[in-house]
Amino acid sequence: MANLTAADLGIDVTHAEADALFRWFLASLLFGRPIRQEVAAETWRVLIAHGLTSLDSFADYDREKLRALLDEGHYARFDYLMTDELHEVMATVKRHYGSVSAMVKTSGSRKELSERLYALPGVGPKTLEIFLREVPDAVIGSR
Repeated sequence: MANLTAADLGIDVTHAEADALFRWFLASLLFGRPIRQEVAAETWRVLIAHGLTSLDSFADYDREKLRALLDEGHYARFDYLMTDELHEVMATVKRHYGSVSAMVKTSGSRKELSERLYALPGVGPKTLEIFLREVPDAVIGSR
């Protein structure tokens, strides 16, 4: 299967809406692991269906509750690792930028956004590549 895109998940990041940027960021974190894309997409749908639609919503789920949602999406291979990383990355983005949207829109360039993303826990080259391929240049630094 070809790489899934934001549009495949019903996400339109071209208008820089905060909700869309967050949803694509979450999807990118899931897709960035060596796991089948269909599993990552299904897990993303489970998380969204359970209301994990903002940085703050992750604080409402302890490790076991979040792990159970990952398992529901069949993301079992990385469930504890991903649970911990999702909690940590969401808290880090909140602490440093306030939101995914602010992180993107206050970056002075694609390079700066790449550096910000890469500094986040659990974000490696693949996650970075996935997230950035969908974010238009016009959105970066648009604030």
